[in-house]
Amino acid sequence: MKLTLADILVVVFYFILISFIGYKIYKKASNKHDDDYILAGRRVTIPFFVASLVATWYGNIMGMGEFVYNYGIVAFFCFGLPYYIAALFFAIFISKKIRSAESATIPEQIKKHYGSKASLISSAIILIITIPAAYILMLGSLIQMFSGLSQIFSLIIGTSISLLVIYHGGLKADIITNTAQFIFMYIGFGALLIFSMLSLGSLPEMFSKLPSEHLTVNGTLSWQYVAAWYVIAFQTFIDPSFHQRCASAKNPKIAYNGILISIVFWMIFDFLTLMTGLYAAGFYAIDTPLNAYPSLADAVLPPIWKGLFLVALIATVMSTLESYAFISASTFGNDIFPMIFRKISKSLGSKIGLIATGVIGIFMALAIPSAIDLIFKTSSIAVPALIVPLTVSYSKKYYLSSRHSMIIMISGIIITSLWTLSNEFSAKFNLIFLEFTSNFEPMLPGIFLSIILGLCFVRKRAK
Repeated sequence: MKLTLADILVVVFYFILISFIGYKIYKKASNKHDDDYILAGRRVTIPFFVASLVATWYGNIMGMGEFVYNYGIVAFFCFGLPYYIAALFFAIFISKKIRSAESATIPEQIKKHYGSKASLISSAIILIITIPAAYILMLGSLIQMFSGLSQIFSLIIGTSISLLVIYHGGLKADIITNTAQFIFMYIGFGALLIFSMLSLGSLPEMFSKLPSEHLTVNGTLSWQYVAAWYVIAFQTFIDPSFHQRCASAKNPKIAYNGILISIVFWMIFDFLTLMTGLYAAGFYAIDTPLNAYPSLADAVLPPIWKGLFLVALIATVMSTLESYAFISASTFGNDIFPMIFRKISKSLGSKIGLIATGVIGIFMALAIPSAIDLIFKTSSIAVPALIVPLTVSYSKKYYLSSRHSMIIMISGIIITSLWTLSNEFSAKFNLIFLEFTSNFEPMLPGIFLSIILGLCFVRKRAK
């Protein structure tokens, strides 16, 4: 993107604003109790609940632009509709139970029902999916885009600002900065759509420029691939950000209503990202589809607005980075460190965990340029391992024994890992006898096995 001084000043203003919010919360934060730091005192109201949850859900915004540019409206049927359905089921069946359960984290809930060993396994899984290396990498790239700094300095600056904002204020600081980031997200993408319509033509004119496949439900993708996302979307049930927000809500009703309202805002933001991605596909030949949104913004946005759009991209990535980094830190402080250091407080342990999370994330981003692929593959482990034990733990009618819960978790990890390795070896060495595994995402056989084992092991509670 070609930025003017005015655009750069807008971006600098954003970082100053976010840092100021973090500082003000630090001055006011008492953190007398661990819940104050880890769960914002369990006093989060509807507006902050919605803004934070919505902002946290869109970390891979550049990937969304790439997908829309390459395949068209099928992006909605892969990354929109399945997740609305999953979130709706989560709201109806799980959200109120999480708030009533009083567990601060997923591993704590696992520990209450299945013991310390199962909790330790779940803690390791949560760390794997929440160390925010992918988002550190994306934020560093965006900072490098407008600053011209080297990659390593861009990574360090982006990570440092993100973590300093929440270091003293905890979840409250995360939620309030998420709220500001939520506002920038909608302003930036709303402006991009309006200026695209003014510069390039109306929506019907844009549709007429697109390849016919871009306007079909499955695009050039197989129906099996599209259908797979309706299963994958149920990773929502073990998503730590959903659990943490529900646990921090003022009451169970806010957790329930907050998710329903969030679905509406996700629909609005998905409309903005889908339409702007289609404008990029209809009017521009872009060498790197990952840059679909920046390329469109560079072409249609005037100064200042271009800076605001860059802020929208940064805010979208940064909100997810902050939230996942804090979840990772809470896992250290609430679930892992207390097993090792009995006298350390959970809030202090979380602060130490936040530093560890930042350092590990930067090293991963530097060492593994394909960190996004790594996070995608490792996150496939979490759903098969946790979805059955975690869901059953909130049931009053059914239960799992500690031994059976661990069998399900370990089996889910093993089959998903072996399936992933099988896909890698099949592609690398052209092993024909392993090619059938590439027809399925590793998460799918893992979930199937977990459900089968769950049906075998789940028992009804005695009256």
